[in-house]
Amino acid sequence: MTEQVISLAWRWTAETSSDSTHRFCRILVTAPPGEIGDPDAWSVVGLVQGAIDGMLKKLAPQPVLHAAASMDAATLFAGLHAWHSEGMRPAFAAADADPRSYFALPEATELFDAEDAYLVRSGAAGARLLWCDYTTKEVREVEVDFDACLAGWKAVRDAIRQDGEGSVPPSVDAS
Repeated sequence: MTEQVISLAWRWTAETSSDSTHRFCRILVTAPPGEIGDPDAWSVVGLVQGAIDGMLKKLAPQPVLHAAASMDAATLFAGLHAWHSEGMRPAFAAADADPRSYFALPEATELFDAEDAYLVRSGAAGARLLWCDYTTKEVREVEVDFDACLAGWKAVRDAIRQDGEGSVPPSVDAS
């Protein structure tokens, strides 16, 4: 596991259609050493906002997965992926939780198609963010502040209402 808490950053672009009837956005999450999201994918703003709200509602009450503490990133990612996508509960049978409470990307939008990322509490404030790099297919992991991650998604949800480009700067200093 990474010893250093890193800062996540979100970048987005939001635009109104030429006939002013629809609003679209794209979002990228920078999680050094990589990015999560497709820079060419766009989705309807209202759909993305609803998906972020749903994700936050599921993530907020997340219980600590004690079984996850000793797992290496690849094993934990594979277990969470199987649990989330197939309903399998290999090492997580003792966790009386919904697997979606660990999924860290807004679902049902084109923005993160074929991508998985999981946010797993590792203590009171800390969390492990795990994702599979879209290009290399390598499992990546960073230690982040759980509440700062949720706050970043809330800021993006609110910010994409406006046209233009922007970012949510990192809210946790690397230590």
